[in-house]
Amino acid sequence: MKYGIIFDLDGTLWEVIESTYKSVNEVARKYKLAGISKDTICACFGLNKEETAKRYFPNLNQEYRLKLLDEIALINIKNLRSNGGNLYSGVELGLKELHNTYNLYIVSNTGHTDYIEAFLDTHNVRKYFSDYIAAGSINLSKCEAIKMIIQKNKIDKAIYVGDTTIDLESSNLSGIPFVWAKYGFGTNIDAYYTINSFSEISDVVKKMLNH
Repeated sequence: MKYGIIFDLDGTLWEVIESTYKSVNEVARKYKLAGISKDTICACFGLNKEETAKRYFPNLNQEYRLKLLDEIALINIKNLRSNGGNLYSGVELGLKELHNTYNLYIVSNTGHTDYIEAFLDTHNVRKYFSDYIAAGSINLSKCEAIKMIIQKNKIDKAIYVGDTTIDLESSNLSGIPFVWAKYGFGTNIDAYYTINSFSEISDVVKKMLNH
Protein backbone atom coordinates (compact mmCIF):
# COMPACT_ATOMS: atom_id res chain seq x y z
CA MET A 1 0.00 0.00 0.00
CA LYS A 2 1.48 3.33 -1.07
CA TYR A 3 0.47 6.26 1.14
CA GLY A 4 0.74 9.83 -0.10
CA ILE A 5 0.44 13.12 1.78
CA ILE A 6 -0.14 15.97 -0.67
CA PHE A 7 0.41 19.53 0.54
CA ASP A 8 -0.69 22.94 -0.57
CA LEU A 9 2.19 25.44 -0.30
CA ASP A 10 1.15 28.99 0.64
CA GLY A 11 -0.59 29.10 3.99
CA THR A 12 0.26 25.45 4.68
CA LEU A 13 4.04 25.03 4.52
CA TRP A 14 5.21 28.65 4.37
CA GLU A 15 4.00 32.22 4.11
CA VAL A 16 5.59 34.83 1.84
CA ILE A 17 3.42 37.88 2.52
CA GLU A 18 6.23 40.44 2.80
CA SER A 19 8.11 39.21 -0.27
CA THR A 20 4.94 39.10 -2.36
CA TYR A 21 3.84 42.54 -1.13
CA LYS A 22 7.17 44.06 -2.17
CA SER A 23 7.17 42.32 -5.56
CA VAL A 24 3.58 43.26 -6.39
CA ASN A 25 4.04 46.90 -5.51
CA GLU A 26 7.40 47.15 -7.27
CA VAL A 27 5.59 46.28 -10.49
CA ALA A 28 2.63 48.53 -9.65
CA ARG A 29 4.98 51.51 -9.17
CA LYS A 30 6.88 50.69 -12.36
CA TYR A 31 3.70 51.00 -14.42
CA LYS A 32 2.22 53.85 -12.32
CA LEU A 33 -0.65 51.71 -11.05
CA ALA A 34 -2.43 51.93 -7.71
CA GLY A 35 -0.70 50.16 -4.82
CA ILE A 36 -2.05 46.80 -3.67
CA SER A 37 -2.72 46.16 0.02
CA LYS A 38 -1.48 43.24 2.08
CA ASP A 39 -5.12 42.31 2.73
CA THR A 40 -5.73 41.91 -1.00
CA ILE A 41 -2.52 39.91 -1.40
CA CYS A 42 -3.40 37.59 1.49
CA ALA A 43 -6.88 37.05 0.05
CA CYS A 44 -5.30 35.87 -3.21
CA PHE A 45 -3.07 33.15 -1.81
CA GLY A 46 -4.45 29.86 -3.09
CA LEU A 47 -6.33 31.40 -6.03
CA ASN A 48 -5.37 30.61 -9.59
CA LYS A 49 -3.44 33.02 -11.79
CA GLU A 50 -6.47 34.42 -13.62
CA GLU A 51 -8.44 35.20 -10.46
CA THR A 52 -5.39 36.69 -8.74
CA ALA A 53 -4.70 38.97 -11.71
CA LYS A 54 -8.34 40.12 -11.68
CA ARG A 55 -8.18 41.02 -7.98
CA TYR A 56 -4.82 42.77 -8.20
CA PHE A 57 -5.67 44.83 -11.27
CA PRO A 58 -9.48 44.96 -11.62
CA ASN A 59 -9.46 47.90 -14.05
CA LEU A 60 -7.10 46.39 -16.63
CA ASN A 61 -7.84 43.93 -19.40
CA GLN A 62 -7.05 40.31 -18.65
CA GLU A 63 -4.19 39.93 -21.15
CA TYR A 64 -2.31 42.91 -19.71
CA ARG A 65 -2.85 41.99 -16.08
CA LEU A 66 -1.69 38.41 -16.70
CA LYS A 67 1.55 39.82 -18.15
CA LEU A 68 1.94 41.95 -15.01
CA LEU A 69 1.38 38.88 -12.86
CA ASP A 70 4.12 37.01 -14.73
CA GLU A 71 6.50 39.90 -14.12
CA ILE A 72 5.57 39.95 -10.43
CA ALA A 73 6.13 36.19 -10.18
CA LEU A 74 9.63 36.41 -11.67
CA ILE A 75 10.64 39.17 -9.25
CA ASN A 76 9.12 37.30 -6.31
CA ILE A 77 10.82 34.02 -7.21
CA LYS A 78 14.17 35.82 -7.51
CA ASN A 79 13.67 37.42 -4.08
CA LEU A 80 12.57 34.14 -2.51
CA ARG A 81 15.54 32.28 -3.98
CA SER A 82 17.78 34.85 -2.29
CA ASN A 83 16.00 35.21 1.02
CA GLY A 84 13.55 32.30 1.37
CA GLY A 85 10.11 32.63 2.90
CA ASN A 86 8.83 32.01 6.40
CA LEU A 87 8.33 28.34 7.21
CA TYR A 88 5.50 27.74 9.63
CA SER A 89 6.52 26.46 13.02
CA GLY A 90 7.23 22.74 13.04
CA VAL A 91 7.32 22.30 9.26
CA GLU A 92 10.90 21.11 8.86
CA LEU A 93 10.71 18.63 11.74
CA GLY A 94 7.22 17.50 10.71
CA LEU A 95 8.26 16.83 7.11
CA LYS A 96 11.26 14.85 8.29
CA GLU A 97 9.06 12.70 10.52
CA LEU A 98 6.38 12.12 7.86
CA HIS A 99 9.00 11.28 5.26
CA ASN A 100 10.07 8.27 7.29
CA THR A 101 6.68 6.61 6.68
CA TYR A 102 4.87 8.36 3.82
CA ASN A 103 5.52 9.73 0.35
CA LEU A 104 5.19 13.52 0.30
CA TYR A 105 4.02 15.76 -2.55
CA ILE A 106 3.10 19.38 -3.26
CA VAL A 107 0.23 20.61 -5.42
CA SER A 108 0.00 24.40 -5.60
CA ASN A 109 -2.11 26.70 -7.78
CA THR A 110 0.97 28.73 -8.68
CA GLY A 111 1.69 29.28 -12.34
CA HIS A 112 5.44 28.76 -11.91
CA THR A 113 7.26 25.56 -11.03
CA ASP A 114 10.23 27.75 -10.02
CA TYR A 115 8.11 29.08 -7.16
CA ILE A 116 7.77 25.62 -5.62
CA GLU A 117 11.46 24.97 -6.27
CA ALA A 118 12.38 28.20 -4.44
CA PHE A 119 10.63 26.75 -1.39
CA LEU A 120 12.29 23.34 -1.75
CA ASP A 121 15.80 24.67 -2.24
CA THR A 122 16.05 27.70 0.04
CA HIS A 123 14.73 25.69 2.99
CA ASN A 124 16.60 22.47 2.10
CA VAL A 125 13.45 20.32 2.08
CA ARG A 126 13.57 18.97 -1.48
CA LYS A 127 14.85 15.66 -0.07
CA TYR A 128 11.49 15.05 1.62
CA PHE A 129 9.29 15.34 -1.49
CA SER A 130 8.76 12.75 -4.20
CA ASP A 131 7.01 15.02 -6.71
CA TYR A 132 5.27 18.39 -7.09
CA ILE A 133 3.00 20.19 -9.53
CA ALA A 134 2.44 23.89 -10.13
CA ALA A 135 -1.11 23.54 -11.44
CA GLY A 136 -1.20 26.94 -13.13
CA SER A 137 1.95 26.22 -15.13
CA ILE A 138 0.17 23.45 -17.05
CA ASN A 139 -3.31 25.04 -17.03
CA LEU A 140 -4.83 22.53 -14.64
CA SER A 141 -7.24 23.14 -11.80
CA LYS A 142 -5.96 22.17 -8.39
CA CYS A 143 -8.31 19.18 -8.40
CA GLU A 144 -6.92 17.98 -11.75
CA ALA A 145 -3.37 18.43 -10.48
CA ILE A 146 -4.11 16.41 -7.35
CA LYS A 147 -5.52 13.61 -9.50
CA MET A 148 -2.45 13.78 -11.74
CA ILE A 149 -0.07 13.42 -8.78
CA ILE A 150 -2.03 10.42 -7.50
CA GLN A 151 -2.14 8.71 -10.88
CA LYS A 152 1.44 9.51 -11.91
CA ASN A 153 2.89 8.28 -8.63
CA LYS A 154 0.52 5.31 -8.27
CA ILE A 155 -0.62 6.37 -4.80
CA ASP A 156 -3.09 3.94 -3.23
CA LYS A 157 -4.25 6.15 -0.37
CA ALA A 158 -3.84 9.93 -0.31
CA ILE A 159 -4.61 12.93 1.91
CA TYR A 160 -4.58 16.60 0.95
CA VAL A 161 -3.44 19.23 3.47
CA GLY A 162 -4.38 22.84 2.79
CA ASP A 163 -5.69 26.04 4.30
CA THR A 164 -8.44 27.46 2.05
CA THR A 165 -11.92 26.63 0.81
CA ILE A 166 -10.44 25.98 -2.64
CA ASP A 167 -8.19 23.35 -1.07
CA LEU A 168 -11.15 21.69 0.62
CA GLU A 169 -13.22 21.70 -2.58
CA SER A 170 -10.31 20.39 -4.66
CA SER A 171 -9.70 17.60 -2.18
CA ASN A 172 -13.38 16.65 -2.15
CA LEU A 173 -13.56 16.63 -5.96
CA SER A 174 -10.45 14.43 -6.02
CA GLY A 175 -12.16 11.97 -3.69
CA ILE A 176 -9.54 12.13 -0.95
CA PRO A 177 -9.72 13.26 2.72
CA PHE A 178 -8.77 16.82 3.62
CA VAL A 179 -6.86 18.30 6.56
CA TRP A 180 -7.44 21.98 7.24
CA ALA A 181 -4.34 23.93 8.34
CA LYS A 182 -6.16 26.43 10.55
CA TYR A 183 -3.09 28.65 10.94
CA GLY A 184 -3.15 29.59 7.22
CA PHE A 185 -5.26 32.04 5.22
CA GLY A 186 -8.67 30.34 5.25
CA THR A 187 -11.41 30.96 7.81
CA ASN A 188 -14.59 29.16 8.85
CA ILE A 189 -13.87 26.05 6.81
CA ASP A 190 -16.08 23.06 7.50
CA ALA A 191 -13.41 20.37 7.76
CA TYR A 192 -13.59 17.20 9.82
CA TYR A 193 -9.82 16.98 10.29
CA THR A 194 -7.90 20.08 11.40
CA ILE A 195 -4.48 21.06 12.69
CA ASN A 196 -3.73 24.19 14.70
CA SER A 197 -0.01 23.91 13.99
CA PHE A 198 2.10 21.75 11.71
CA SER A 199 3.43 19.84 14.69
CA GLU A 200 0.01 18.12 14.92
CA ILE A 201 0.10 16.70 11.39
CA SER A 202 1.78 13.38 12.13
CA ASP A 203 -0.79 12.31 14.74
CA VAL A 204 -3.71 13.36 12.54
CA VAL A 205 -2.35 11.50 9.50
CA LYS A 206 -1.87 8.33 11.54
CA LYS A 207 -5.53 8.45 12.63
CA MET A 208 -6.75 9.12 9.11
CA LEU A 209 -4.78 6.33 7.50
CA ASN A 210 -5.05 3.90 10.41
CA HIS A 211 -1.34 3.48 10.02
